[in-house]
Amino acid sequence: MANYQTEGNYIVAENENGELYIYISAKPEKPTSPHIIYDGRDHALLVKNPNQTFILDYINPDVRDKMRKSRQLVIVETIMENIKDAYFADMQIVDKLPIDTKSAGLKTWEEIAIK
Repeated sequence: MANYQTEGNYIVAENENGELYIYISAKPEKPTSPHIIYDGRDHALLVKNPNQTFILDYINPDVRDKMRKSRQLVIVETIMENIKDAYFADMQIVDKLPIDTKSAGLKTWEEIAIK
């Protein structure tokens, strides 16, 4: 897997039909076969293309079940309040993320909520 960056500033939103949208800041490269790798826990990986993988850090416990049950999410890339790009990302549910979250310096939702 490519090098990854932590995307700590994102929003997960749900529309009236129950579809999930993830809003992130705009990235320079175009998506090619974007997908999300998720184990149902604290973090998910957004693989935008072979060169760009982003850790969606600290998935809120209130949306974890909805993400696990989703087949696709819509990724919306924004520049300030303007939409630069929007695309579907397939969900890939796994037992364990293919990164070591502890050595990457990531904490659990519970660990950050204590502070």
